[in-house]
This record gives sequence, structure tokens and C-alpha cells, in this order.
Amino acid sequence: WSDENKTTPKTSAPSLEDTVQILEPYVSKGREVICFSISDSMSSSGNVMRIAAAELEAEDLVTVINSENLSTGIGLLVLEAAELAREGELTAQEIQQRMEQRREKLNVSFLVEQLDYLRKGGRCSSVAALGANVLSLRPCIQVKDGRMGVGKKYRGPYLKCLLQYVKERLEGRDDIDPHRIFITESGGLTAEEVACVEEAVRSYQPFEEVLHTRAGCT
Repeated sequence: WSDENKTTPKTSAPSLEDTVQILEPYVSKGREVICFSISDSMSSSGNVMRIAAAELEAEDLVTVINSENLSTGIGLLVLEAAELAREGELTAQEIQQRMEQRREKLNVSFLVEQLDYLRKGGRCSSVAALGANVLSLRPCIQVKDGRMGVGKKYRGPYLKCLLQYVKERLEGRDDIDPHRIFITESGGLTAEEVACVEEAVRSYQPFEEVLHTRAGCT
């Protein structure tokens, strides 16, 4: 899409009007709502949710949790919170406390095939992108303390780098919760390549659930 239209997709926070409309049916019935936002360091979405709660005079019903993450880093927290809510034994504030503790244990990162789109989005320089592409470098982007940063740089064919990245992230670790893991990709892999990555993931840790998700173009 970017190449065909000579432009780069951009994000924006949800509008206050839309957020109020989403919350209103629940708070009008006196129901508690827990909202997870993209990291406050990356987006104003959490602040929009807080303002919407104030507009509805429902600050006592709406709990906003800063995920300090994005994409499936939020997804892991949402699923755990939903499971706790379904059990019905904890209040919204107690679930919030649990999720803020779990948030500190999230390990979210991704491997970038090429830097062209990070360059177009202003997240890296043209020189860095050119050098990385010439050298076939695949940088690992890590989410830590609510922000994205560059970790190890891999070199070589993308699938080979992915498998090495998976190995280094999972092999021999005894501090990983084996209940659930996400494999997230943005559409650049074939079904066979995705299956290859999942096989590697399962070979290093006995995960009970491996979920596949698609990252958006932005």
C-alpha cells in the first residue's frame, strides 16, 4: 500500500466521541469496565479513555490500565484479565493490581525484515536503513518500560534470522510462563514459514497455547 500510493500509513488515538459511545452502554447499567491502553509513552489512547470516563461521570466504574505495551503485549494482559473477570472473585481494582504486576513480566519483541518503512515513518535515518539493507541486517525491536528500543541485530535470510531469534529468546529459559504465547507477523511470511516458526517455538518451551495474530500496517 505504501509503495503503490507513495505515502506511509499513520496512527491516531481513538476519538473522544467514539470512546464515550463504547463505554456509555455499560456504565449506564452500572457495570464496571476495565480498559487497556497502548503504552502512554506511545499513544494518547489511555488519556482519551480517562477523559471519556470523566465525561460520563463514571470514574468509579471505569478502570484504565496503561499496558506499557502494544499489540499482543496488550493481548496477553487482556486475556488474563478476562479470565479473572469470568471467575468473578476479584474486583476491578484487584484485577488492575494483578495486571500491573503481570505487565512487568511481559517479554515483547519483534524482528524487522527491512528498515525501509521505519525510515519512512521517521523512526530511523536513511543512512541506517541503507546500511542495514546492504548488510542484510534484521534488527530486533524490544518493548521495555513502555518504549521501543533496538536490541540485537541479526544478519542473513529473514527466516534463518527468525529461527535464531526464537532460539535465543526461548531455549533453556526457566522463567517463562508456559500457559500462552503469541506469534505475531505482518503478512510477509508464507503459511509454511509461520508453521516452521511455531514448530521452533514449541520445541524450546512446552506452551499450552500458541496464538497467531496479524500486526497492522502501522
